[in-house]
Amino acid sequence: LFRQVRPMANYSILVADDDADCREAIGETLHREGFTTVLASCGREAVEIVSQGNRVIHASILDMHMPDLTGLETLEALFALVDPLPTIFMTGDGSKELLLKAMEAGAYTLLRKPVSSTIIVVTLNQLIGKYYGA
Repeated sequence: LFRQVRPMANYSILVADDDADCREAIGETLHREGFTTVLASCGREAVEIVSQGNRVIHASILDMHMPDLTGLETLEALFALVDPLPTIFMTGDGSKELLLKAMEAGAYTLLRKPVSSTIIVVTLNQLIGKYYGA
């Protein structure tokens, strides 16, 4: 028997990054792949979007270094609203220490910037498969 796979459009992905070009590029890439995307320019905006409860967010992609809340602080605030919220972190600082902090915080993985669109899509599809069985 074949298992019915849900279309990616059924999955809403929150992308939070203070770099507008990066945020828009990721949003566009995910939209082309069929995901519904919600974009936030900072951690506080990401938390605000989720706290409004207007839509279900299935996963998030968070920049580690944002000016108001760090990615880790944003994830902590998001977990208070939606737990679990599968999360991919992105950073220009790919140190092992930061990777360990991300994993301890409950992240799916940490990707080093600049991140190719292929890597983002493959990683997000793996995350969806792990958490939602699709």
